[in-house]
Amino acid sequence: MIKFNILLWCDEKISYLKDIGVAFDNGIPQLPSNYLFTDHPSAVSTFAYRNDIPEEAKSKALLTFFMYEDKLWPRLSKIDEDIIILQKYGGVTGFDLSPSVLMLRPRQRLSILVNAIHSCYLGSKGIKILPNYRAGDFGTLCAADYFPDDCSFIVSNLGCVSNGFKEYGEYQLDIVLRKKSPQILYIYGFISKHEALRLIRRNGFEIISYPDRRNRVRNNSKSYRYYLAQNELCKELNSNAARGGVA
Repeated sequence: MIKFNILLWCDEKISYLKDIGVAFDNGIPQLPSNYLFTDHPSAVSTFAYRNDIPEEAKSKALLTFFMYEDKLWPRLSKIDEDIIILQKYGGVTGFDLSPSVLMLRPRQRLSILVNAIHSCYLGSKGIKILPNYRAGDFGTLCAADYFPDDCSFIVSNLGCVSNGFKEYGEYQLDIVLRKKSPQILYIYGFISKHEALRLIRRNGFEIISYPDRRNRVRNNSKSYRYYLAQNELCKELNSNAARGGVA
């Protein structure tokens, strides 16, 4: 079995990104604005369950990497093979190695670096990216800020609400939302009406949620749009989402 060398992978991809003119800040490649996914997703599903997406919805659908890490690492070594698959879809969300609060700081920064490299590399190959915000402790907030301000991005709560740091993560998200000022905050997974109202009142954007696969399959959950009208929270089905498929 050939072992995967993550340091060599990073070195090769960083050299490539520098050669094509991608900017770096504090060692982290910065996602160019022309790499961004700016359409309205017809559907959102994980890379592992990409076949859930109806054929007619694929060209505007997003694939996510909101998967457990034992499923993520193999994707790095197969990134060029994956590009052939991803070209059939509208785009992808950012890679999702998780820099946990309890990790040593260098390990957190490595996860963020790999996430940024993955997004920039795919973007350079014509795959559109909806950024995924993911940081560890407060010392990594700046490193995780590698996508443009004023663009929409996505977050997920997979595995992040039961580790004892829920409030910490919510506070981090508030900080990032104030700085990035997205027009739309996309959520992969569940968000309560109470939390949606809190976020929208503080930041003034819309929220569009897409159910994770478990709720989509077991509970027939749908994609919803949350917004304020006359200072009241409105929740309605997301009209841009595919019907009968993954939304």
